[in-house]
Amino acid sequence: MKINALRIEITTTKGEYGFFCDFCHGLNIIRGNNSSGKSTLLNAMTYAFGMEEILGGKNQKTLPYALKDYIPQDSEKLPIVDSNVQIEIENREEKIITLRRAIKSDEKSSKLIEIIDGPYLTGEVSNVSPLPTFVHDPGSAKSGKAGFFKFLEDFMGLTLPNVPGTHAKEVKLYIQTLFSVFLIEQKRGWTDYIANIPYFGIRNGKNKVIEYILSLDVFENDRRRNELNSESVELHQLWESTRYKIKLIEDSNTVAVKGIPLKPVTDFGKNLVSVNKLHGDSELGLE
Repeated sequence: MKINALRIEITTTKGEYGFFCDFCHGLNIIRGNNSSGKSTLLNAMTYAFGMEEILGGKNQKTLPYALKDYIPQDSEKLPIVDSNVQIEIENREEKIITLRRAIKSDEKSSKLIEIIDGPYLTGEVSNVSPLPTFVHDPGSAKSGKAGFFKFLEDFMGLTLPNVPGTHAKEVKLYIQTLFSVFLIEQKRGWTDYIANIPYFGIRNGKNKVIEYILSLDVFENDRRRNELNSESVELHQLWESTRYKIKLIEDSNTVAVKGIPLKPVTDFGKNLVSVNKLHGDSELGLE
C-alpha cells in the first residue's frame, strides 16, 4: 500500500486552518524543529486509518490539542469548531481510494470513516458519494461493507489467519496488530520495537505479527496443533466417561472389568479386556 497524500482541515472561530502534503514513491523524509508538528502529522495519519489504539486509546482523545481543541495563534488560542483528516492511498493493483474521518464534528461520529472512490486529494473525482464504514464497533473487522478494517484488509489484498487465543479458542490476527509494526513513533528511547500492540486476546501477539510478516510457516502448524490438542481433550473426556459407565455396570452387576487403562493409550488392545463375575472371594470369567 502506498500513501499518496494527506490533508488536515480545521475550522476555528476565526477562520480556516489546515495542512496538505503529497508523498512520492520510495522514502519520504519529513524534517522540522521540535514542536513543529511532526508527531501531530503522524498521529493524524494513524487516526485516519482507524489505528489510534496504537497511540494508547480510541477515537479523537488520542490526538493532540492542535487537531481538536485550539490553534495557538500568537498569544491567542483559537477554538476549533470542526476538523477532519483525509488520506489518499493506493494498493498494489493501482486502485486509489481516499479515506475521510472527522476529528471534531457535531454531525459525524469519530467512529465513521468515509471511503471515497478515486484520487480525491491528488486528482479529480467526478462523483463524490462516500461509502460509510465504522471502526471500533463489533464486526468492524468481520462484516461486509460496514466494517472498515475488513474493507481495508480486502483493499490491501490480505488474508489474515486465525491464531491461538489466550482463552484456548482461535482468534483472528487483526489488521490493527500489523499496523503496530508499520506505524511507529520513537520519542524517548526504545523500549520495544512493537511497543503498543492492541490487545485482542491473541496468545504471543507480537510473535504472531512478526511470523506473519516474515511469512513463516507457523500458522498452519499452530492451527493443526490446536486441532490435535482439542481432539486429545475430547478423547480423554470420552474415555473417562466410558470408564465411569463401566464402573456403574460393575457395581450394579457384581462384575469386574479388567484390562482397561486409566487413560487412553496408543497400543490399547480390546482383546485383553475381560469381564469376570464376582463369586465370593473369587472371580469367574464369563466365558
